[in-house]
Formats: sequence, C-alpha cells, structure tokens
Amino acid sequence: MSIRVSLSDIVEGMEFQSDEVKPYVNTQTGKVVTVDDEALFAAENGDPDGCNESGELELARDILDGKTYLPLPDRFDIDEYRMMERYAQSVADEAKAQELFVALRGRGAFRYFKDTVRRLGIADDWYAFRDQAFEEIAVAWCEDNGIAFARG
Repeated sequence: MSIRVSLSDIVEGMEFQSDEVKPYVNTQTGKVVTVDDEALFAAENGDPDGCNESGELELARDILDGKTYLPLPDRFDIDEYRMMERYAQSVADEAKAQELFVALRGRGAFRYFKDTVRRLGIADDWYAFRDQAFEEIAVAWCEDNGIAFARG
C-alpha cells in the first residue's frame, strides 16, 4: 500500500467513536472517516430515505462494499477500562493507586475514575498515559493491516 495514514487521525477517529458512530480508514486515500449507524442501516437496506445526508449514504455504501474501507479498532478492542486499571497499577504513590482502584469499582467507574485523577492532581499523567496507549493501539492496528503511517 503506497498511502500513508496520519496516526493522529487514526487516534482521533478511535477516541471519538460511539455506539452510533463508527470510524474507518480509506485504504486508497488514507483519510479517516466516520459514519453513523443510521446511514449504514439505510445503505444496507436500500432505503435512501433512512439517511439524512446523501453524501453519508454514498459513504456508507462504499464502506459496506468492503473493498476500500477498513474499520478502526472499536471500543472493545481499545478497552479503556483495562487502560485505567493499567494506569492505576503504574501509579507509584500507593495511596493514590488505591484510590484509583476504588474508583474503578461499581457503577459510574469511568466518571468516578476521571473525577479521582483530577482530585488527586494526576490528570495530566493519566491523559498522557491514555494518549500513549491509544497511539500503541493505532500503531499495532496499522501494522496488522499493512498500513503505513506518519506520526504528527
């Protein structure tokens, strides 16, 4: 493959996906795009009225074709909960590490964890750790799919 994909575009696509919006990379242009489930559903079922934007419907059709677009790692591949656990394990201050592990228990763990890193004054460290983990996932994905990438 002769294209080079921006690693930061891949990471951004991974970070901003949701249950309704999925990121893909165009293997011919290197561009990272997102498409919502509504457009994919409309394209899959031949229902042009089921999509708000005709451009997105065409993109969804191209994605479903399976020849040009590859899906980026999804939330399950990324596993941000496990990422938070690894960060908590890496914190040298035992008291802070224990607070982080407590924050990861029960309902609302994501919000409680993020509130806890802010309260403990280690939010910058957490986000640097998270950014590095996302980049590692993106690099591994590129390597697994034979996609050249550029940092920066």
